[in-house]
Amino acid sequence: MSKKSDTPYYIGLGIIILIFGYFAVTNIIDYVQKDKVVDSNRSEDRDPVADKFLVKFNKVPDFKFINQNGDTVSNTSLLGKVYIVDFFFTTCPTICTPMSRNLSQVTKKLSKYDDYTAVSISIDPENDTPEVLKKYASSYQAQDDNWHFLTGNKLATYKLAREGFNAYVGENDDPAIRFEHSGNFALVDRDGYIRSRKDSQGNPIYVYSGIAEGQFPAQLDEIMDDAETLLNK
Repeated sequence: MSKKSDTPYYIGLGIIILIFGYFAVTNIIDYVQKDKVVDSNRSEDRDPVADKFLVKFNKVPDFKFINQNGDTVSNTSLLGKVYIVDFFFTTCPTICTPMSRNLSQVTKKLSKYDDYTAVSISIDPENDTPEVLKKYASSYQAQDDNWHFLTGNKLATYKLAREGFNAYVGENDDPAIRFEHSGNFALVDRDGYIRSRKDSQGNPIYVYSGIAEGQFPAQLDEIMDDAETLLNK
């Protein structure tokens, strides 16, 4: 084949390459504009992290209790805050001390955020009056503006724990223990929804371990990271 006869072939090939190149560039631009390509190192905008990786569960049911200062705290008054919830009682001889110590550690690290707070709800309201809670709070150097210790109606408390947070609470026949409860922390966003990350198998964890249990460590770093994600949203 002569060079002259080769010319139409190369011209046609060039046109085909240009057409395919045009569509390839157009598709790449379209994917970027539609957020189909996410820059995993994008630190200045954390919204995609919260939206894509923190699962949203049920909204926290209505509640209204009294804190260590005698002030009313409710699910409504906490809207706009990111908060961590646990259930405890001040005379607990087992897991409450390490739970409160760990929540104190988490709260101190998140105290730089004005819209963060911790919420510890007593499951022994007959004993845990605001005065008792105030003394308990001081033993953990809790600041009134970022850690509420709440007490209220017992039936309402148990219903909130079981139905609102899927948290086990109950009474124990052993007089030395008296009450039982789970050792977990729950994370709540500004709109009042319980949030959590997924485990390594992609399953939502719902709550974070507030204490080390057997071979499983407390998930303090995880809940702090996820709280900060919500706080920076």
